[in-house]
Amino acid sequence: MAAAVSFSCVVCYCIACETTTTTSDGTAPAVKPTQGPTTPAGTIPNAIAITFAPKPADTNGNLLPDTLHVTSYLFARPHPAPFFAEGSFHFSIYRMGTSGTPQLPALDPLRAWVFDAAAVNAARSVALVGPCYEFELSLLDDGGSDNLSVDSVDLVSWFEPIGTTDRVWLRGVRSVQFPKPMK
Repeated sequence: MAAAVSFSCVVCYCIACETTTTTSDGTAPAVKPTQGPTTPAGTIPNAIAITFAPKPADTNGNLLPDTLHVTSYLFARPHPAPFFAEGSFHFSIYRMGTSGTPQLPALDPLRAWVFDAAAVNAARSVALVGPCYEFELSLLDDGGSDNLSVDSVDLVSWFEPIGTTDRVWLRGVRSVQFPKPMK
């Protein structure tokens, strides 16, 4: 009889016992991550987004900013995830207000950079948003000078996918400051 009562107590205790797991801050553990949305293979991009460093870097130590780090993302709307595509990236800077439009870009940029398909493949990276391309736009490329005649420029960008003549334009322009040192 005593064994039956002891067994009953153990069973009742085990039934009432509940195991919980908490983290060091007292909250429940995070849900295991799942795969985010993807863009179907073979999709051609129809949108581009860019981010860039807060300010251009001075890579040669003369106190004049000369290099802008740009991260570019390609999208195929309506798919929400960026993806990699074969093609070339183009960047140009203009005096503020003189860049023209995507349909009729100005002909006289202050500087222009073209990254061919091989350079684009080498620039592939992955950011928190997803697949991206990271470029360094240096005013010093090809013997250029970092002594711009202006402090602010308009940055224009587009992507030319391989196999089509349609350019994928960055919507609008992005203003970038290349400030001169304080005297």
